[in-house]
Amino acid sequence: AILTDIVYPVEIVGKRLRTKEDGTKVLKVILHEKERGGVDHRLDAYGEVYRRLTGRGVRFEFPQSSATEF
Repeated sequence: AILTDIVYPVEIVGKRLRTKEDGTKVLKVILHEKERGGVDHRLDAYGEVYRRLTGRGVRFEFPQSSATEF
């Protein structure tokens, strides 16, 4: 619920928990592509707000565009 509140009005379309070799965990949150232009510059701020509220690392990003779309 905190993630949804932080990124509102952008829709979250996926989440991945990444565990590094040293044991640290980072949550990757994938946001809906249609809002890329409006919030692209805020992704680092979203991550910092979430880290300060929960103490956990998170990385916000948009889905990778495939080469078949071109």
